Amino acid sequence: MKKIKPRRIFEELAEAGVLADLLEHQWREFYEKNETFRDDVNEIMLKFSKSEVTLLEKYYLQELCNSLQFFIDYTKIWTRAKQ
Repeated sequence: MKKIKPRRIFEELAEAGVLADLLEHQWREFYEKNETFRDDVNEIMLKFSKSEVTLLEKYYLQELCNSLQFFIDYTKIWTRAKQ
């Protein structure tokens, strides 16, 4: 049996295509500093946005770059040892 859940305002904003703009301009500081909130609204944008969300693309690209940089820094020891 599937339960009906109330929709949240963020889901409505994502469907309307305005959530990313609000996060970039009016709620930017809160979005950048609050990891729980950021993860929650990013998930909402992934599920409910009907168009591309550049804010989300930038966020995930930055996270990918951070992970790759960590990998490069972590493996420097072995890379230098091989040379």
